[in-house]
Amino acid sequence: MNFMGMGIKENHRGTLCTTLVALLFLTLVGGCTGQQVTEQAATPEKPLNVLFILTDDQAPDTVSAFGNANINTPSLDSLAEQGMRFSHVFNQGAWSGAVCLPSRQMINTGRHLYRTGLDARGINDASFVAEHETFGETFKKSGYDTFQTGKWHLSLDVWRRSFTHGKAIHENGMSRHEKGGHWDAEFTDFDASKPTGEAFTRYKGGKHTSEVVADAAVDFLAQRDNTSKPFMMYVGFLAPHDPLHAPDEYLARYPEKDMQLPENFKKYHPFDQGDYYLRDEVLAGFPRSSKEIKGKISKYYAMIEHTDAQIGRILKQLEISGQAENTVIIYTSDHGLAMGRHGLMGKQNQYDHSVRAPFIVKGPNIPAGKTAPGMFYLNSVYPTAAALAGLAIPDSVDAPSIVPLINGEKDVAYDTVFGAYRHFQRMVRSQDYKLIYYPMIKRTQLFDMKADPLEMHDLSTQPEHAQRIKNMMKELARWQKTVEDPLDFSAPEASYSAFLQLTWD
Repeated sequence: MNFMGMGIKENHRGTLCTTLVALLFLTLVGGCTGQQVTEQAATPEKPLNVLFILTDDQAPDTVSAFGNANINTPSLDSLAEQGMRFSHVFNQGAWSGAVCLPSRQMINTGRHLYRTGLDARGINDASFVAEHETFGETFKKSGYDTFQTGKWHLSLDVWRRSFTHGKAIHENGMSRHEKGGHWDAEFTDFDASKPTGEAFTRYKGGKHTSEVVADAAVDFLAQRDNTSKPFMMYVGFLAPHDPLHAPDEYLARYPEKDMQLPENFKKYHPFDQGDYYLRDEVLAGFPRSSKEIKGKISKYYAMIEHTDAQIGRILKQLEISGQAENTVIIYTSDHGLAMGRHGLMGKQNQYDHSVRAPFIVKGPNIPAGKTAPGMFYLNSVYPTAAALAGLAIPDSVDAPSIVPLINGEKDVAYDTVFGAYRHFQRMVRSQDYKLIYYPMIKRTQLFDMKADPLEMHDLSTQPEHAQRIKNMMKELARWQKTVEDPLDFSAPEASYSAFLQLTWD
């Protein structure tokens, strides 16, 4: 996109009209941010199953099929070969340091960051709007068996709205080292036959979380041999979120001495971007040392390969069940992770390594081995799954289905995307340029994403880019209006504190 002379238009979500015998239509009206597209997903002859696989903290370049020759991910590579890959898929941001939580709120409501209807803590869901259907709820209302295992990170009240079955549910954001880490995390099973107060049973997993979650998913598929009802599965791995625990046989495959530092590794971030000393960032010392970062990467890669093996077990059981050809599979992560890049460790920043996620979709009539940019958010998972299954997308959903991208009608869902982190950072980017603005310190970064995809050369001080920055700031303001961002750049701390207090109350 040429930001030197672009027009700014508002983005509006159209109305979806469906019939049981024809097509799904969705109109997105937009200028720079939303292109006009028409969704078309032929109603399947028989209901399609949906398998959604969500990992945790997995950077977009940690799948071999996405170009990383230093990691082994045969299950995901096979899925990518059989399905369609999208290279530019984004988490829209977070209003808290726990970026995983708002990401899941957006995924499960299909709504934008400040419009999920869930409060800013994600603990007390009393403010959740009943008219806002959830991902699982749409399938549940359509007669699907809906099953969830693994990381949930929302309330059990919202869980019950969404699912009919559940095993090895992890209610929290992570299993801290002192509480068993990945080796003995806390899980919950759901028994629909019991009264509400007795329906959930809690216990310790007793082995690696990725194995516990895969066991539950495999068991669910194995027990479905005698039922004709379609299913929707939501499989949430806790890995590769820290603590960095992996079986020894996987750790041995990634010796620390053989690990390569990322090209954009830095000992320090050039300036305090806002949350430089929060939990994720102090997982490694200051200044960042090459030895320590290599050690972290070796464990991180080992966790990812181990998780890939568990995903392989689930996909194998799907084949055994005879349902593989009638199932839509969507794989992604909740966001990425810095892991030493730009002098950072976590996901509380607006660099691509942290805001993007790997994304693969496979299923009937989805082109195999194809790659497209995408330029959409993770909240498109829900409407896309619904559209591919031939279900109506609820009016409460903000995000578009990516069916037009799958069909080859468009390469991107949006010309630009928006990102936010607390009151510290705001971002807008096209496929060509990215602008990051730091309201608390009034600082701007500008990157040429074609020439400098690793975001190593800030162009913001170069006079020839002054007009581009002005236009991108206008686009950022337009996006703020669209997603109902409460941040006032003239009083960032006060405006955000007011937002948090409002949702807290």
